[in-house]
Amino acid sequence: MLATPTIGATIGQPAIAAALGLSAGGAAWAAYRWIEATKNKHIFDAKFYINSAEPPFPYNGERRSDGVLLGYCVDNGKPLFVTYEELMRHVFILGQSGVGKTVLGEFIMAQHIMNGGGLMMIDGKMDSKNLEAIYRYCKWAGREDDLYVINPGDPDMSNTYNPILTGDPDEVSARNLLLIPSTENSPGADHFKQEANQGITTLVAALQKAGMAYTFIDISILLMSSKALMHLESIVPDSEEKTNYSIFLDKFRQVDKEGNSTIDTKRLKETFGGIGGRMFTFGTGKFGKVTNHTSPDISLFDGMIQKKIIYIALPTMGKDTAAQNFGRMAVGDLRTAISWMQALPDDQKPWPPFYGFFDEAGSYVNNSWSRMFEQARSARVILNPAVQTLANFDAISPELQEMVIGNTLTKVFFKVGTQDSAERVGDLIGLEERPVIGLSDSSGSGASAVSNDMSFSSGLSDSASIGFSERSSEEYKVSPDQLKALGRGEAIVTYGGSEVFHIKIPLLSTTEELNEELGPVRLNKHRRKWVRSIDLFKKADQFISAGKKR
Repeated sequence: MLATPTIGATIGQPAIAAALGLSAGGAAWAAYRWIEATKNKHIFDAKFYINSAEPPFPYNGERRSDGVLLGYCVDNGKPLFVTYEELMRHVFILGQSGVGKTVLGEFIMAQHIMNGGGLMMIDGKMDSKNLEAIYRYCKWAGREDDLYVINPGDPDMSNTYNPILTGDPDEVSARNLLLIPSTENSPGADHFKQEANQGITTLVAALQKAGMAYTFIDISILLMSSKALMHLESIVPDSEEKTNYSIFLDKFRQVDKEGNSTIDTKRLKETFGGIGGRMFTFGTGKFGKVTNHTSPDISLFDGMIQKKIIYIALPTMGKDTAAQNFGRMAVGDLRTAISWMQALPDDQKPWPPFYGFFDEAGSYVNNSWSRMFEQARSARVILNPAVQTLANFDAISPELQEMVIGNTLTKVFFKVGTQDSAERVGDLIGLEERPVIGLSDSSGSGASAVSNDMSFSSGLSDSASIGFSERSSEEYKVSPDQLKALGRGEAIVTYGGSEVFHIKIPLLSTTEELNEELGPVRLNKHRRKWVRSIDLFKKADQFISAGKKR
């Protein structure tokens, strides 16, 4: 405007030049703002877009070892990086099968291995490709000697592991009781569960006092054989543990016709046959080849301190119930290890933190999980369950769902398959107020006429109006329909309960040439250390009651 001839003739050439400079500067600034607002928008293809929040932590090569990258925001391509300090407040992953939960877990584990951290993965669907991928990451990082595999479905491709060997009697008993279904609503069943708790606690205390290592099959034989019980009583030194053991046996003692004290075997089996039979399953067959060792290759607590990489495969398809129970005991062992790590000074706790990824956790979840999420952070342990539906937790208890979801700072939601799940996830992500603007218009016309004997009159009228209204409405930040429309490898992430991100997860893969160079999975086997053990299975013929001859 200043450069127009009318005004320019008055203000002179210098003012015109300044005016043109201001115009050019304003145009450049407006163009810059428009380019910045649009240059990175919708960098990835997706069926819908939301405006992701600003990532909480900058991501660059210098900070890479401080945490892990989860993915890249769909709308602007920015990396979503979360530090270990925040990951220790735990992660929750939900989504239907085949949408990217395991891919995200592998992406996190690959980075964690490169950062020098230890981890444990429980694979609820026992996919050999998961183990192969972890092995390649380990070998690529020069850490193949840190990898241990626990695979009761294939003992030839498994290290040995005894989940009931370590811990005090109460801790060991708690792990074994995970084999028994919940008895809260059955007083009769709860009675036998409490009897089993007392029996296992007393037996383990006596074994430890006698300096004897033991396995599942040893405990199983003790719970069902009177001769084995008497043998243990004879080798336990005089102590409080022996006194408690003798008192425990008195419940089953009887005197025969000759006046000799014996154990009522029938009553013993009626009381402990259930738990004894379940433990027998883990002490024999393929499970026994993995667990029936008093000097196993791996101890979970030692592995956590030493930053080992532990892969546990559960044969859930072929041995559903046994696999679920084994997974529960592994988690029970982890819970014990967490309690021990809490007691360590900070300079002895692992850093980076120990990472636990529980794939398909719905197949082996139980009530013991809840306390872990409250206490694991002080032990420098990250917990990351991945499930297909919220109903996996509901089936155990609503309290468990509240404890797990309420104690996970970072939540990752993949595609969900049902309307109910989508609505519940939408509620978890949250609502936000959005303005609703209304605009209305109306128009009308009329005509009238009046006549009488003397005159005639008429009239015409028109009317029009426009109305404007504005109100606020609470709507889903991410709607259920959008959650059901997510593509493979695409997820909604909430951080801290308020910030929402729409991300794509990178798919890690290795070339065939590299796979051949790295080779097949190789296990780390160790020479067995000699330990003193009760070894009742090898002496089973001494404790099996012979049938009466007719």
